[in-house]
Amino acid sequence: MESSGRLAVTFSCRYQMDSLNRPQDCHSFICTTRRWSARSRNSVTGCASSTKSRHCGLLEHHQRAWPNREPTSGTPPMEYRRFGRTEMMLSQYSLGCMQITGKSKESNAIATIERAVELGVNHLETARGYGNSEERVGKALKKILKKVPREELYITTKIGPSSDVDEFKRNFDISMGHLGIDYLDNLDFHGPGSYKTVAPAMTERGCLGYVRKLMSEGVVRHFGFSTHGYPKGVMELVNTNEFESINLHYYYFYQGLRHVVDRAAELDMGVFIISPNNQGGKLQAPTDSLSEACAPLSPMTFNHMWLLNQPEVHTLSFGPNSPQQIDANLVAEDYDGTGPERTVFDQVLGQVEGAYRNKLGADFCTVCNECLPCQENINIPGLLNWRQMNKAFDMTEYAQGRYAKVGSGGAWILGQKGDQCTKCGDCTPRCPENLDIPQLLWEAHKELETREISGPVWDHEGDLLKTDLRSDS
Repeated sequence: MESSGRLAVTFSCRYQMDSLNRPQDCHSFICTTRRWSARSRNSVTGCASSTKSRHCGLLEHHQRAWPNREPTSGTPPMEYRRFGRTEMMLSQYSLGCMQITGKSKESNAIATIERAVELGVNHLETARGYGNSEERVGKALKKILKKVPREELYITTKIGPSSDVDEFKRNFDISMGHLGIDYLDNLDFHGPGSYKTVAPAMTERGCLGYVRKLMSEGVVRHFGFSTHGYPKGVMELVNTNEFESINLHYYYFYQGLRHVVDRAAELDMGVFIISPNNQGGKLQAPTDSLSEACAPLSPMTFNHMWLLNQPEVHTLSFGPNSPQQIDANLVAEDYDGTGPERTVFDQVLGQVEGAYRNKLGADFCTVCNECLPCQENINIPGLLNWRQMNKAFDMTEYAQGRYAKVGSGGAWILGQKGDQCTKCGDCTPRCPENLDIPQLLWEAHKELETREISGPVWDHEGDLLKTDLRSDS
């Protein structure tokens, strides 16, 4: 796969970076080779492309549909990107509708969705498991579709795959009733982390067969999956080639799924980034040290630019709970990419890399995942990544919050904590950076564990204690 595909970024300045290959030195994952280029053949800004006029006429239609409501001053024109082989032209920002649920006022939720569409967002993403989100999206659509043609909006909902296909059918019917639409643009399996977790559903008599039936009838147009899983398990799902798109965690501060993104591009899958602001490091409320490293960009803008400079990435989710938050999310720093301003992103990337190098030195983990599998099922890449985010940028709240979920038995953050390391030594020879992984795991545990710490399985001299947690597998 070529790594130099062309694309543009809506942040007025338009930068290009080569795709990330396997890191060759301890800092190379921060993408030090970059190239400027023209606009991508897979992206359209505003309504400039006649070949995609049906999809990118949205802004022109907005002017007709909302003649008295102008976009916020300074908001760049929305860019639309081909969402892999679905051929849907999605706005580079998708509205994640999980936050418009619960106790928030229904009128506020509807206004939030309206404002997003008004500013050019044409993809709404919800889920059966998001409380009353689908119902509120449906009520918003009743208003919006009086002004905007149905074919100019793309709706995704997600349903957990089940071994009981009848349960899946019931959930689908409920979702469609809540949304109030006669066809769904995209249906996702919600949350599988590996093929094993979804295998009972991946049969002709199971959920997969039912989805195929819905697609043949035109009730569902496209089919994908969302995941919070490990690289190996996610790659298994991608390699089935049953899915047209993937929703996943991939950010500047977590690049463990880089190879999954590359493989998805090879299969021409749509790539949708889950929660790049909050899950990408609580970038909406950055620490002072992170803000300093990213200046003059905000950490949010830096992360968005890093993602959108990659042609394999098509749309980023954002989940505001008010119209005002939408305006704050979509107004970006005004860099036009000419003269001295074209170096801004390079400058910031160098600053962030320098902060890592200065604070971590030879202990820097590239999150290459070569340390896996671990006999104790320890989440080695996650732990080391959160440790270094904390050390380099004081991202303690984020790192401790993620670490607290490790070992809870939930599906979103898998594996065990660092204190379960037996110092078996299996991972150390596989590390291309020659890190002392057992020692770093214990340090990460001490820094990130908020409960009382009794000590690791092995003592500080490195000898195993009597409790041996190694499995037979």
